[in-house]
Amino acid sequence: MTRVATVELTIPPRSDYLALVRLVVASTATLADFLTDRRVDDLRLAVSEACANAVDGQRAQGSSLPIHIAIELSAEAVTVTVTDHGGGFEPDAVDPIPAADDPGRLRHERGLGIPLMRSLADDVRFTPTTNGTAVRIIVEA
Repeated sequence: MTRVATVELTIPPRSDYLALVRLVVASTATLADFLTDRRVDDLRLAVSEACANAVDGQRAQGSSLPIHIAIELSAEAVTVTVTDHGGGFEPDAVDPIPAADDPGRLRHERGLGIPLMRSLADDVRFTPTTNGTAVRIIVEA
């Protein structure tokens, strides 16, 4: 994969910066002529979920370190990596979400971000870092 361009963004771990992240991701992803508007929207939502999880993780740890977002464009894909300082977690250990037809789902308010990211992107990878997690979201041509 030959990188065409990279855009980097660093934000404080605050939810009020998520709109900025969505704007930058959508604007950058639009430069990839192979993505439809729907795929750009999918990527924007997946990255927003990853950033919201990063903010929540850092808030839980009491960390005020910045969250780093790197958007890489290539001829084949748009890859966004969100790196936090939230202490890390094991994505496969997250409690499963009740089925859509399960009445308990109506009371399930959290935990939808990871399944949503996985359903919207072609590939999602979670990599532990020294004091957090790097989430890599890929949308391909």
